[in-house]
Amino acid sequence: MYNVVITDDHHIVREGMKFLLSTTDNINVLKDFGSARETLEYLKENHKNVDLILLDLVMPEMDGIELTRTIKAEYPKVKVLILSSYTSEEYIRPVFQARADGYIIKEMEAEELVSSIKDVIQGEKVIHPNILKVMDNAGNLPHERNALSAREVEVLKEIVKGKSNKEIGEALYVSEKTVKTHVSHILNKLEVSDRTQAVIYAIKYNLVKL
Repeated sequence: MYNVVITDDHHIVREGMKFLLSTTDNINVLKDFGSARETLEYLKENHKNVDLILLDLVMPEMDGIELTRTIKAEYPKVKVLILSSYTSEEYIRPVFQARADGYIIKEMEAEELVSSIKDVIQGEKVIHPNILKVMDNAGNLPHERNALSAREVEVLKEIVKGKSNKEIGEALYVSEKTVKTHVSHILNKLEVSDRTQAVIYAIKYNLVKL
C-alpha cells in the first residue's frame, strides 16, 4: 500500500483528489493539508510513513517550489509530485531545480494521475507531455547561454532589492567601481538595457532568492 499526502490550498481540490484516490487499489491518502506549514509539521513526526506528497504549486506563504526544496533537503526519501495548472517555463524550471520527482497537470485524466503517482513512488521521473514540450523549447534564454557568476547573482539580488551601486558595494564589501563592472556584465549577459529590465527578468525567471 502506497501512502500519499495531498497539499493544496483549495479545499475542493483536496476533497476531489481524496475521493478519486480512495477508489484505487494500493493508494492510501494519509492526510491532506491546505498549507506548506501544516505539511512540514506533519512530516516532522510521520515522514517515515509517507511515500509521496502530491503537491500544488501556487500557495500562499510558502509555495510548492520552496516546500519541495525543503522536503528534499530534510526528507530525501519522500517523493514529491507536482500537480499544477501552470505550464509556463518560469514555473517548470524552478520545480526541477528544487528536485521534484515529477510534474503533472490538473487537466489530465484520472487514470493518468493514478498511474503517475504509482510510477513516481516506484522511482520513475514522471513529466506530463505538455511540460516536456515547454522544456524542449527552453534552454536558449540569455541566462542559460550566459550563466551569471556567483558574485553577479549576489549583485543582481541587491539590484532587485532596489539598492544603488554605492549601497550594493557597502553590502558586499566591494568598491562602487567593482559593482559598476558587475552590473555591466549582468546587463550584457541577460541582454537587457537597464536595471529595471534586469529586475523584471530576474523575477520572471527566478534568478535570485530574496
